[in-house]
Amino acid sequence: MKWLGIILILHLMQNIKCEQSYEVTNERLEPFEGDSQTLVFFNNLKTVGRERALNGSFKFSGEMNNEDFKVSVELYSSPRGDGEFKRMAMDVPQTSICDCFKKFYVQFVQPSVKSGETTNFPLVDDDFCPVPEGDFYIKNVLFNTEDWPSQVPRGIVKAIITFFSGGENVGGLIVEVKIEDRES
Repeated sequence: MKWLGIILILHLMQNIKCEQSYEVTNERLEPFEGDSQTLVFFNNLKTVGRERALNGSFKFSGEMNNEDFKVSVELYSSPRGDGEFKRMAMDVPQTSICDCFKKFYVQFVQPSVKSGETTNFPLVDDDFCPVPEGDFYIKNVLFNTEDWPSQVPRGIVKAIITFFSGGENVGGLIVEVKIEDRES
């Protein structure tokens, strides 16, 4: 009977979501064009308000399938927040676009948006592919970090997200977030 109680407590602890020990603030968004053509446009995204919420629109010019399109993410950290960035070991090499959305968008972005309310971008699920063509909006989005790793570097983290078609850069977005310990 004693073991049953211990197993029950361990099961409950496993299913309780703990609040992260850190806070994430959107610092900067900077879109960039492709080398010879641009197929992804993030130039209408910005941070707004005291909370620095993500707001605006982005565009994908044409459907993007897993065979022809890839995404890479380079990660940099500035622990003191002084703009002195060092490359992190956790990069995402060029990955097929739908696979990348299913792994990374689902974990880091999708929990922060609500379809039809804060975005019109479709829900990413197992059947998600190709990435649809269209104009999409994001409205007052703050990152929900509940499912993010518990150990993340403090300071400024910069992600350079680059989209590729046929091996060529077709545009992307630089995102900087500030990660600070949560005040008790």
